[in-house]
Amino acid sequence: MRIIISETQQKVLITERISDELSDSLKNMKEFTKKVLSETQIITGLDFSFLLSWGATLGGLMMPVSQFIEGKYPELSTTDIYLLITGAIASYFSSNKKMLSKLLNIIKEKGLVKIFDELLESTSLLKNTFLDFIDSLNITTSKMSNMLAYTFLIPILPTLYNMAQMSYDQDVINEIVKRLLGYGVVVVSSVTLKEIIRQIINRFRS
Repeated sequence: MRIIISETQQKVLITERISDELSDSLKNMKEFTKKVLSETQIITGLDFSFLLSWGATLGGLMMPVSQFIEGKYPELSTTDIYLLITGAIASYFSSNKKMLSKLLNIIKEKGLVKIFDELLESTSLLKNTFLDFIDSLNITTSKMSNMLAYTFLIPILPTLYNMAQMSYDQDVINEIVKRLLGYGVVVVSSVTLKEIIRQIINRFRS
């Protein structure tokens, strides 16, 4: 039995699928961030709760960096990996020098300085590559008060690429952004996020 659906119904189904896929990715980023920071807090006795205000943003960097370090140094324990990741992320998202100093001292005591320096370099490369990509979209800088707040886009770029290979109009993008923001896992401007996603999709189409 064949079921024929209208173009509008098809658009709704596609929007639902993409929204669910992106929302799941963002939730995973946020949960991974909470897990890493919670574990590191137990290890170090330091309070990283203030970093949770970034929502899924930290996970956008944490997850790729974690995959890198796990692949290159499989002998490291999970707690050491979390400690290193937190140190790298805190270097970019925290201005608390006292806390950073304590964190780096613990990394030094564990003999992980060399690996940490390598991880920090890889994190910087990932961050700069992403920011260069966003900058190339010619989005007015003033609209993005903190470009680092958009690093949650890094793990979902493959999904956006898949979107670009199909036909999506602005209404679909608007609905997807609305749902993403509705989950409360990212704290950015809806107007800017719509423009960024639209520009990314246009870039992937070209």
